[in-house]
Amino acid sequence: MRYKVLLVDDEVLIREAIRENIHWEEMGFELIASCENGKEAMEVIRKNPPDLVLTDIYMPYVDGIELARYIHENCPDTRTIIISGYDEFEYAKQAVRYQVMEYIVKPVTPAELTEVLEKAKASLDEVHEKNETLKKLKGAYQSNRPFLRSRFLNSLLRGDERPEYLEEKMKELEISLPGTVFNTAVLEGDDLSPFVDQYPGVRDELALFSICNIAQELIEQKKLGVVFQNMDGKTIMIFCGNSREELEKCMKESLQEVRETIQRLLLIETTAGTGEAVEELSRLYQSYEKARGALELKWLLGGSQVLRASLLKTENSAPVDVSHWAVRVLQHVKEGDRAGIEQTIQDFAQELREVRCSQNRAIIYMQNLLLAVINAANLTEEQASQVLKEEKELMNRLYNYERLRDMAADVISICRSISELLGERRDSYGKKQAIRALEYIDQNYMNTDVSLNSVCSYLAMSTSYFSTLFKTHTGETFIEALTKKRMEKARELLENTSKRAYEVAEEVGFSDPHYFSVAFKKATGKTPTEYAREKRSR
Repeated sequence: MRYKVLLVDDEVLIREAIRENIHWEEMGFELIASCENGKEAMEVIRKNPPDLVLTDIYMPYVDGIELARYIHENCPDTRTIIISGYDEFEYAKQAVRYQVMEYIVKPVTPAELTEVLEKAKASLDEVHEKNETLKKLKGAYQSNRPFLRSRFLNSLLRGDERPEYLEEKMKELEISLPGTVFNTAVLEGDDLSPFVDQYPGVRDELALFSICNIAQELIEQKKLGVVFQNMDGKTIMIFCGNSREELEKCMKESLQEVRETIQRLLLIETTAGTGEAVEELSRLYQSYEKARGALELKWLLGGSQVLRASLLKTENSAPVDVSHWAVRVLQHVKEGDRAGIEQTIQDFAQELREVRCSQNRAIIYMQNLLLAVINAANLTEEQASQVLKEEKELMNRLYNYERLRDMAADVISICRSISELLGERRDSYGKKQAIRALEYIDQNYMNTDVSLNSVCSYLAMSTSYFSTLFKTHTGETFIEALTKKRMEKARELLENTSKRAYEVAEEVGFSDPHYFSVAFKKATGKTPTEYAREKRSR
């Protein structure tokens, strides 16, 4: 670039000699004017400030020293070189005071002046480079102001900012938080897909930015506080007020408006966690920690609501007795009680909510509950392998659940699967035992001592369990099945032989002929004698 030069001397010949003997353009200068005194030079400087001024000392109206003082006070970036016919120490001392870069004594040759101008050019280049760098830095600072603002606010909420510098930094970053009491809120979208799915190619980042932008417009325009986005993409709101009551009311109304607007414009449901009010900005980190803790309760208590820091407090801090719950769940699993399984695990999850259990600890509790049920279910090797595969898949998902209820639903599903496997095994075993009991009847119906106790002794089962199992798989009691078999054989004998009723009774296991007759008539509607007469007469 070319630097502008102003030449000031009351002698015309000197002005012309300097103007004509210096190669201004080649050296990177442009001679913009020549003045005969300091007063005239001041007018030029006011209208078109030069980069460099060459001036004599002795001139009418305003001398060179006064001109140098004027330049020093009004144009600090302009360099001054004095060319004087007087080599006096007092002049030189004053020149130093006004930061004159060179003091040259006349006469001066073009070569000497050229050398001085080259030094001036180097000095001006250095100043220009520094100014350009500063300009770029200021431009970068302005363009990065939102980032710098966010970084400062994040630092403030971590408690990393020194109280004595807060006011200065906030003024520099144009952050306004007037008031005597402050509080924070953390806002996040529960499910971004209703917004993102509307626009192909749009990523979650746009939805997160939109949430923050809406909150910022609604809160900052009303001068209720400041809003920014943290590194996790969550929207952070810092509210200010003059009393706790005013601040509480302001936060409640503002959060309702923000959440409703986001739902209306973006179709996104949101959850907010709020902290507790503090009276010093330097303690805002305490409020923020409470707000974050409140938002984490979303995992326990569900979203689409405002979760307040007061919810973090609980009177019940006793540890959760997982084994107690595991015993109850296992009972329903063995009984095949699907509703009981669901209700018990839901009750277990509710206890975790009531004690404000952290996500990590709740995951451990749920995992222990499930493992206790699996280990106590007495599954076959094949069944255990199948269940453990489901359990492993659940373990891989544990830290991805956004709600406790979602994890509970998966644990319910696995426990129901275990119950079904036990039911299948129970049914298979029951069916097998029922078949063995029917075979026992076929082989022993003719023995009078066949009874429920004898078949249970044969099968090594309790009478109550066998009775339930047999009825489940055959639809009738053991005695009904035994009597049915005996009646079938009695009809065959009465139809195909000439044996009398008492003889038939004995062959089919009845020791009392009268009881046999009663039982036969009940089964066929006829006495043995009537049945035999009817069948044998054909």
